[in-house]
Amino acid sequence: MLSENVPPNTDQEAALAEAVELPLDRKREILAREAALGEDHYAVLGLKPGATKQQVSAAYHEASRVFHPDRYFGKQLGSYQGRLERVFRRLAEAHATLVDDAKRDAYLKANPRLRVAAAAAGPVRPPTTEDAAARAAERRARLARHPYLARGAQAKTLVEEAKSQLQSGAPERALGLLHRAQQLDPRAKSSASVRSQAEAQKNAERAKAELAHARELAAAGDGAGALSAYREVLALEPSSHEAALAAAQMLFRTGTPAEARTFAQKAVDLRPDHVGSLVLLGTVCSLLGMNKVARRHLESALARDADNAEAKQLLKKLRWV
Repeated sequence: MLSENVPPNTDQEAALAEAVELPLDRKREILAREAALGEDHYAVLGLKPGATKQQVSAAYHEASRVFHPDRYFGKQLGSYQGRLERVFRRLAEAHATLVDDAKRDAYLKANPRLRVAAAAAGPVRPPTTEDAAARAAERRARLARHPYLARGAQAKTLVEEAKSQLQSGAPERALGLLHRAQQLDPRAKSSASVRSQAEAQKNAERAKAELAHARELAAAGDGAGALSAYREVLALEPSSHEAALAAAQMLFRTGTPAEARTFAQKAVDLRPDHVGSLVLLGTVCSLLGMNKVARRHLESALARDADNAEAKQLLKKLRWV
């Protein structure tokens, strides 16, 4: 059940219902802290402008005990793994800026509103244990009431993360992130090119694995299985010359020249200079009575390899037909 102060949010409800190894209260803390990532460095740490370096470090270490991803090592976290990583990176960024004098001054200079608020805060007395506990409770309550970031901003974050996953060679993970981004913002077009790249990478990986499988089946004498696997390779990666040629050879050997011609033609289209593909296409065409076409392909093969015995023999035979 969501807080009475938070309007219904289907995304939040879905995240809270996700089956992961986290208690409900911890899910709420993570979601609320993630929602605050776009705020200023002080607010991200649950502090007011002008907080001392000691207060910044205390807030950071307190938050780290809850949001450091290593705390949940070995647990099934689902989408919360990425949420924790984003939250901790943002906490670390805020802490590193605010405890360094030069970085903090540059940050305040770039954010006049914060600089004025920090100056108005003046000296702050060292907090007592009771003060720290009260502030921590107030901070958790405030973050729990914080609304989610706009759907568009969340979707953009997911797309950027998908790009990172794609660069790391994880297209499946990238597609999962893009699916969530699309659910958040169906009108967003920025993910289209990333999705296309992810699907191409995924298909290339599957085609590579299927090609290796086809070779194994062919070596084991399972012609039907190998042919099916070569067809699958071409469905995933139509530019595979090896798959097209192997499929044509298998169909030729099994006495189906008409279908073999389709794959042999594809092999020639992909590699017009490949002598073996030209000879096979010429041979298949001759069996189908397409003598003129067969001669053309065989002559093309001999133009590239004048000593090809198979092409010479078949071409000589066709000249008498």
